[in-house]
Amino acid sequence: MVNGIDELAVTNVDGLDSLELIRVCVGYRAGSDTFDYVPNDIELFVRCEPVYVDFPGWRETDQQSSPLEEPALARANLLEGTRELTGADLSIVSVGPAREQTIFL
Repeated sequence: MVNGIDELAVTNVDGLDSLELIRVCVGYRAGSDTFDYVPNDIELFVRCEPVYVDFPGWRETDQQSSPLEEPALARANLLEGTRELTGADLSIVSVGPAREQTIFL
């Protein structure tokens, strides 16, 4: 759980339509130490490298389909990965600016 939240609203998913790879930072590494938060010690933080989880992009505009159905499998994988990484359920997903492009789950 992230900061006590148990549901997420993910908006502007269509803003990622042009990406081949979507990198999500899940932690930081300094030497053999790994942190799942941003270290508050600036001297430690400057030595840190981000730890990423990579999701394939979809490089197509498909605002007509549900974000959890084909052909947007890569989009669905990103959303499921977001849910798993945060431990929060998805309650709203928006794939475009129109009202009908907002899906309540």
